[in-house]
Amino acid sequence: MKKKVISALLCAALATAFCTGCGSSGGQGESQTAKENVETAQVKTQGASEDVLKVRVGAQPTSGQVFQFVADDQGFNEEEGVEVEMVWLSNLSDAAAALMADQVDVLSTYGTGGPLIQVANGQDFNLFGGYMIIGETPVFAKPDTVFEDLDSLKGKTIGITRGGTPDIVLKGILYDAGIPFKYGDDTYIGGEKDDPDLVTFLEYKKNTDVLQAITKDEVDFGATATGYEIQAADLGLEVKMWPDEYWPNHSCCRMFGMNDYVQNNEEVLYRMLRSYLRAEEYMQDNMEYVSDLCVENLDLTKETADSFVLSEHMKYDTDPFTDSVTTMWNKMADYGYLTKGDIDINDHLNSSIYRKALESLIKDYPDSEFFQDKMEQFAGNNTGTMD
Repeated sequence: MKKKVISALLCAALATAFCTGCGSSGGQGESQTAKENVETAQVKTQGASEDVLKVRVGAQPTSGQVFQFVADDQGFNEEEGVEVEMVWLSNLSDAAAALMADQVDVLSTYGTGGPLIQVANGQDFNLFGGYMIIGETPVFAKPDTVFEDLDSLKGKTIGITRGGTPDIVLKGILYDAGIPFKYGDDTYIGGEKDDPDLVTFLEYKKNTDVLQAITKDEVDFGATATGYEIQAADLGLEVKMWPDEYWPNHSCCRMFGMNDYVQNNEEVLYRMLRSYLRAEEYMQDNMEYVSDLCVENLDLTKETADSFVLSEHMKYDTDPFTDSVTTMWNKMADYGYLTKGDIDINDHLNSSIYRKALESLIKDYPDSEFFQDKMEQFAGNNTGTMD
């Protein structure tokens, strides 16, 4: 089924409708542990409460709402007693407006930097879970453009869409490397106007505009969001750099809602996170099938879906990674993208619901090495929000 991009004023069809016809994953290389967990859950839910809680999730209709697709397809949402309604919103501005107007409850695929800027501007957002910790956000250039290391960027121009993950992460990488850069009309970080090493960021409205700017020699390099690798190749461009190799676990897409909603609706978020964690476990040995689900649910070719779903530079992860969020918050303040003022970022981070969901899964599935490993990961990635 093809995607439907729906305005904030119209609720999307339920995500379960997207997955009809997907069927079970039998024969798709399903891991034995995941299969046993499905069977165990089917037994457990026979005596479970019949109450179903609903949550409306806003997401971009690109790059794959994979946990939701898998959770519906494998019946995890139903077993956990949660009904997830997807509302497709193409940009953070519309999505944030829908969230604040109570037209959606949760946003999931709108990066980390953009929501943090809104927090700095006074929005009472609460980031409680993850969707991607890194996204497939390459830096492109023409084939004859040389890139050996970060020094290759000195004195060059880079096309970006302002506020997107590639933009924020690239600036953070240059900042840490001590390479001066300029953005906007007159914001200079670490250097002056005549500095020969100065990297200049030029801003474009759309990722496709960035790619065109490279072909027209308006910029030397260009960085895009996930899902543009095939289009770039069609234009004769090559991947020259992967930002995650310089800033691992930089934090791409977080799940967040308004603080009041998160505090007053922990049960539905707990159920959703249980379902999505089970989907994440299932995905470990079934990524080809996940790519097929993205093709079925979104307006993508198989080649495009494979280019990011199967990429080693795409890491889907439900963990809140609150330490990574805090690092980005501090770094963005350092290079002038936000002003922290008297805001305590921990007031906008929540790892307790995820931890509760994970602890309950470990109890329900004590033989699952995946959930045990996720708990070790959680302890190392959320030190600032641990009780």
